[in-house]
Amino acid sequence: MKIKFLIFFLLFPIICFSKNFRQIPVDVYKVPPPVNIPLSIKYPARLKSYQKVIVKARVSGILEKKFFNEGEFVKKGEILYEIEPDIYQAKCQLAMATLKKAQYSFNKAKNDWSRAEKSYKDKVLSKDKYDAYKFAFESAKAVVEEAKAKLKLAKIELNYTKVKAPISGFSGLKITDIGNLVDEGTPLIKITSTNPIYAEFSIPDVDNFYFKNLTRNYKKDLKAIILINGKQYKYEGKIDFIDVNVNEETSTVKLRAIFPNNENILLPGQFVRIVLKGMAMKNIIKVPQKAVIQNSRGQMVFVVENGKVRIKPIKIGKSVNNYFIVQKGLKPGDLVIVDNLMKIRPGINVKVDRIVNKKIK
Repeated sequence: MKIKFLIFFLLFPIICFSKNFRQIPVDVYKVPPPVNIPLSIKYPARLKSYQKVIVKARVSGILEKKFFNEGEFVKKGEILYEIEPDIYQAKCQLAMATLKKAQYSFNKAKNDWSRAEKSYKDKVLSKDKYDAYKFAFESAKAVVEEAKAKLKLAKIELNYTKVKAPISGFSGLKITDIGNLVDEGTPLIKITSTNPIYAEFSIPDVDNFYFKNLTRNYKKDLKAIILINGKQYKYEGKIDFIDVNVNEETSTVKLRAIFPNNENILLPGQFVRIVLKGMAMKNIIKVPQKAVIQNSRGQMVFVVENGKVRIKPIKIGKSVNNYFIVQKGLKPGDLVIVDNLMKIRPGINVKVDRIVNKKIK
């Protein structure tokens, strides 16, 4: 009996030491109460011009003069080209002369009808002759209106000989050289407006549904930020178009944001990244990404319960920084293991060495 007691006395420290040795030290993340998390999501985007116009000739003639330098900014209404005006000036002069002639005829017919009307009332003029004077007056009046319309048309055509910029923007390379005979519809130059400028991008259809559930008026509430080579463009934009159709091939929805571009830093065709801000996820529980294990059964985490390792299946959503949003499976206060994941397994004893998101008092 004394020998057994002596053996137990000698082995007891070793047994205790072995038991403590099996308690693997782990760091844990203590799941905090639900919080509201601001959300920003990044998408690739392509810049598009706000407006693009191909300026065309509206009358026929020789293209005689050019008043701009290619590639320079032109203002709306600025004269770009002149098409030979001689023939159109002559048409205007002819139309003016025709109008004068018609006006003389009208004045005479008006005076004749005025006298005829007085004579008819005095019963010294027959009804047939009265009607004839009235018809001559009405015809002369119509001829004057026709002459006025022809003069107006001639002036319009003369004005078209000076080709003006329909919008403000940057001119491209000339399409037609000076000295060429142009017809109505001949393209001359392309003008591209870059201020403001569009950014077009597509988002997964699931994100579109997600946005609608995050904010009541998400077209108005969303703010857009442009990143160029990782650097933020100084002006914020706003969403001005959201397609109502999902692209069946890509399962995406097209969006468009509009940005000020006063200094013309942004160029049409440029590739950028769009960051959408202005949303917040409500009552969210999150967990560090490094704590989540994914296998054929889904996502799970190891938690510490009563000093032992337990498995908790979870359902995760979007990632925010280095965290996953937990949609299901965890509650505030759960101790999620974040290190030594390769050394532990369900049921073994562990010792909480550190709570990574809280100081141990």
